Amino acid sequence: MSNIAIVYFSKSGATRALAKAIQSGIECALYSATLFEIESCDIEEGRYVNNHLLSSLKHFDAIVFGSPTYMGSASAQFKAFMDASSDEYVQLNWRNKLAAGFTMGGSLNGEQQQTLLGFFALACQHGMIWAGLDVSKHTDNKALNRTGSSIGLVASYDDNKQVHPNDLETAHYFGSRIADLAHQRRHQVMLE
Repeated sequence: MSNIAIVYFSKSGATRALAKAIQSGIECALYSATLFEIESCDIEEGRYVNNHLLSSLKHFDAIVFGSPTYMGSASAQFKAFMDASSDEYVQLNWRNKLAAGFTMGGSLNGEQQQTLLGFFALACQHGMIWAGLDVSKHTDNKALNRTGSSIGLVASYDDNKQVHPNDLETAHYFGSRIADLAHQRRHQVMLE
């Protein structure tokens, strides 16, 4: 069974709601998903210091990165996690794992793609294999992925200041896609 980690930071709970929807999609596909929320107490003098979490990620088949977009990039808390992953990079601990990303923004655009590109660059530096979204409102009969982001999940609020329902449905779908791809990747590695 594929084991998938979802590592994220959430200040207001919106990114957490997306992480849980992704987890639900993974679990509906009958795979295991573990949420790891980046906590402010894990950051000392600007550095992420939860080495246990960083080293435990080598035991997962896939890692999904999530953060709200602040001023055109990942939150400082998530960026601290990214910076601290350099030891895992040197040891090639995440090499050939599946990677994906999601972000939440206060507006429909807000440069959320920049946050996903940051996650993509991180995954490439670690030698990971990136999984994007394979549906959009133009190609899916449920009209998922209303923002049309292919790199990963981009979400924003609805008129009631809640995570847009379409974005939560897309997150659930994205979780099932990640689970399927992780399973295929695991099966491929076992055959090699």
